[in-house]
Amino acid sequence: MRHGPRATGVTEADDAVAATPAAEKDPGRAGWLFGAVTVVPALLVAAWLLPAFPLLLAGRLSAWPMVFMFVPLAAGLCYFAVRQLPAAWPAFREADKPREAGKAREATRKPASTPATQWWALAATVAVAVAFTVWQLAERTEQIIYLRDPATYLQVAYWIAHHGFLPIPDNAAAFGGPHLGLGFASSNYYPRGTGIVPQFMTGTPLVLAAGIWLHGINGALLVTPVIGGCAVLSFGGLAGRLAGPGWAPAAAAVLALSLPEQYTSRGSFSEPLAQVLLFGGLCLLADSLVINRNTGKKLDWPGQDKVLAALAGLALGLTIGVRIDGLSDILPAVPFLGVLLAARRRQAVPFGVALVIGVGYGLADGYLKSRPYLDLEAPSLRPLGYIVAATIVATAAGIAITASQKARSTAKRLLETKTARYLPAAAAALTVLIFVGFAVRPLVQTVAGETNPTSIAYVAELQKLAGLPVNGHRQYYEDSLYWVIWYLGVPAVLLGAFGLAVLAKRTTKALLTWKDPTAAARVWALPLMMAIWAVVTVLYRPAVSPDQPWASRRLVPFVLPGLILGGIWAAAWLKGQAAQLGRTRATAIIIASCCAASLLIPTALTTLEISVTKTDGVDAHGMAFRKIGTGEITAVGKLCRSIPPGSSVVILDQLTADRFAQVVRGICNTPTAILSHPDALSTVVQGIEKAGRRPVLLAENKDELPGTPKQVVDLLTTQEAHNLTAPPTRTWLIHYTVWMSTPSSALAA
Repeated sequence: MRHGPRATGVTEADDAVAATPAAEKDPGRAGWLFGAVTVVPALLVAAWLLPAFPLLLAGRLSAWPMVFMFVPLAAGLCYFAVRQLPAAWPAFREADKPREAGKAREATRKPASTPATQWWALAATVAVAVAFTVWQLAERTEQIIYLRDPATYLQVAYWIAHHGFLPIPDNAAAFGGPHLGLGFASSNYYPRGTGIVPQFMTGTPLVLAAGIWLHGINGALLVTPVIGGCAVLSFGGLAGRLAGPGWAPAAAAVLALSLPEQYTSRGSFSEPLAQVLLFGGLCLLADSLVINRNTGKKLDWPGQDKVLAALAGLALGLTIGVRIDGLSDILPAVPFLGVLLAARRRQAVPFGVALVIGVGYGLADGYLKSRPYLDLEAPSLRPLGYIVAATIVATAAGIAITASQKARSTAKRLLETKTARYLPAAAAALTVLIFVGFAVRPLVQTVAGETNPTSIAYVAELQKLAGLPVNGHRQYYEDSLYWVIWYLGVPAVLLGAFGLAVLAKRTTKALLTWKDPTAAARVWALPLMMAIWAVVTVLYRPAVSPDQPWASRRLVPFVLPGLILGGIWAAAWLKGQAAQLGRTRATAIIIASCCAASLLIPTALTTLEISVTKTDGVDAHGMAFRKIGTGEITAVGKLCRSIPPGSSVVILDQLTADRFAQVVRGICNTPTAILSHPDALSTVVQGIEKAGRRPVLLAENKDELPGTPKQVVDLLTTQEAHNLTAPPTRTWLIHYTVWMSTPSSALAA
């Protein structure tokens, strides 16, 4: 039985024929630096999360132990990753060209990427990322009062930064023990035993905690824009590896200009952090598949390709600890790993082991620290679990079958049939049909499957405000492709679909022929599978409230990036076609410029909402320059100062409880409970006094409170829009009011 590359058809000779740019004797330092700066963010995040979760699990998370563990771990990961990186990456060319013609072209054509071009690409990509970071820092969101998820992430980060453990204790003793109608749960916080478990995975709060240790809540608000800038930088690095370094700045700029990317980078969302790990992991994987090709010498143990593959698997796996949806995002890594194992590639085992370790971290986090959240998401997670299990079983079966000489012989005969020759074209056609199906979906389907009463009432209210037919069961999922069009534009979607279709054809052909002499198919395989998988799964069922820009967060991890990658590659391909057809250099430049403009301009128009009038001239009044939650930190500080020391706070209405319970409990450091039975108020107040504490009552309206209430929060600020049928161009206003009284038991009665 034959094993290894020679058994699969990809021989060392194949690898040696098409010399890749990575094998050049003097590729320049710019390519190495380009590769290094675009993977370092993911390595730093991994170095932070690896010790942070065990410390949180042990209830001993604090600043100095984290510093002592993070610094050497980050230094080690970065050193082993960047000590040797490829200076350039293979371009994807036609796989069926005659090898002799390929040799002639290799001998005459210019290098794929010269050092001068890479310096320009590096400088421009970094400039885009820095400009994006500065922009989002200036427009950052101050949401600390609960309205949606960003405030929860920030509140949990504040708690673990100051206490070092989860769950949050309910402190029932501060209220004289349990009472009828006295609870501790609020939106995104669930009771479990004698504690309160916050919703969501702990990856994002663990990273935000670093900002709180440095400069309090204001420091944490600076963290997410910086993470967003790192995501843009890493995405530019990924695009440079897949389409050429010269296209990296354009790809980074398109992502940076998209409204969903800006929206999630300004608030405490988990998506930008997941992007850093996803893009960084894919960059490391691409490097591992290229780094040791054509070296012509024996590799040192363990080999840089194995080191990079392990780091790639770890970064991809750790996304589960940031977003439980990351399990779906990285699912294509399973069949990709199966192909590596079947081909007996050196990167397979380290990539797979590290991937399992990263995923294990995330699953342990969800099971041990976010179990109520997983229970809440069970209707979505259970089918995903079945899909994951089926994918693993199918991949294992495929590996076992390919180990058989008889099975390989049968597969070879089948692949030589006339029908098999059409499979690459069928893959391209299927990719196009996916987009066509989503485009016509609104004509044939109206998704109205919402069953949650709160969501039904919420959507119905938004429909009334917008003058739409009222049907709270509607989810608007049939419009999901048009959400993408709103934020990227029609040209970007068309270019992206075209690019993904052509790439699907080429990678399928490489898989069926088992020949990939330039490694381009290997480098593209996983990003391509993730992009198509994300488009199918996310657009079919976004699983999110349909109001914009909130729903657009589902597009951020890999739907928009995947389409941008496809569009950028298509632009590079069109430019190359013009050059191959003998057109002038000017023609190729014009084609490239038009493609870049078709990606950038529609995206910028949606984000900036530019208008031209005689009185104001050119004015940008879109969401790009609109802040959310201004004044919330000041309002919360005033609320905390208004609560006397030694108090126990009882909130009398659910709306105020949802918005302020964890703010008072965590940031004001005061035991807080919610009373749902007003008749029990006197008993609760007596219990607080018997515990030696001072009762404080909070409510939205002063009429709900006994005694002489005083207003402690009166804030008119902005929130994101809630559009159902159009992209957002304005913020909405919201008014927070809280009244407080400090009654005695007699007054409460």
